[in-house]
Amino acid sequence: MDATLSQRAATGMYRSTPLRALWQHAPYFHDGSAATVAEVVDHYESCLDLGLSASQRVDLIEYLKSL
Repeated sequence: MDATLSQRAATGMYRSTPLRALWQHAPYFHDGSAATVAEVVDHYESCLDLGLSASQRVDLIEYLKSL
């Protein structure tokens, strides 16, 4: 985890990415370890074995970017 991201915040704490205008709030995860929404989806696909098809993955990414 990169503590630099928490130190940059006004509160000195990690910041959760809001869902509203999600695409404008990179990097993602509390430690900034995902640079894109696609990396977030890939992370959850591998950790939770979501079983998304390629087209479902694209649809999910586009949906998240539309929020």
